[in-house]
Amino acid sequence: MSPSLNEIARLADPAGRRIPPGTRVWFAWFLVWLTGLAALALWLLARWEHGGEPLAMRAWILVLMCFYLSLCNAFVPLPTAWIILLAAAPDYALLAQPVLNILMVAVLGALATAMANLTEYHLLAYGFGGGLGQRLRATNVYTWAVRWFDRAPLQVLALVAFIPIPVDVVRWLAILRGYSRLRFGLAYLLGRSGRYLIFGGCSVFFALGARQIMLIQVGLVLAALSARVVWWLVRRGGPRLAA
Repeated sequence: MSPSLNEIARLADPAGRRIPPGTRVWFAWFLVWLTGLAALALWLLARWEHGGEPLAMRAWILVLMCFYLSLCNAFVPLPTAWIILLAAAPDYALLAQPVLNILMVAVLGALATAMANLTEYHLLAYGFGGGLGQRLRATNVYTWAVRWFDRAPLQVLALVAFIPIPVDVVRWLAILRGYSRLRFGLAYLLGRSGRYLIFGGCSVFFALGARQIMLIQVGLVLAALSARVVWWLVRRGGPRLAA
């Protein structure tokens, strides 16, 4: 008799972590989602290359945005602002009406980002299922953080999703806490919709071109790296200052 998937998982993981319920279903759906987007993108690209249809190229950019953002999380930390700015820019917009195009880009972009973060949720939920998760939950810091988080979890996650500065620890706290996956995804859908609406609006208002968008993305990446370096230096110097 061949071993079951759970038996294989136990052999591969001596810590005894179990796959959280719904994980296999989620990754099956995620694979279908990515496969569908990839097939649609290839079809649109072929129509653009062989038929020269401008709408096919614009739709391809939108589908590419959804595929790309669906992969962007803590495990694949790729920059995201540029693709939103590009899909909303007047030269590449699918819809002629700017407001409708911005709304479409914001909603689809937020949906794809929620997919990426729910994938991260399932991976980390499995990772926190063993001894590491138990040790973290036994700390005083975790107890204090959970009391703070539980006051307004949906609002906190939506705010973290909205601001352009990565705050991974809050997202990981929600996963460690076992916060509802549905509400987790909803929070990111709401927060990122707001952020992407602003990005899309700026792209239209300033009539950004491809070169300007790339420069903006480089600037955002440098700012994020600088913030992380400053935070690391502050944490490293904290004990010395206290002494």
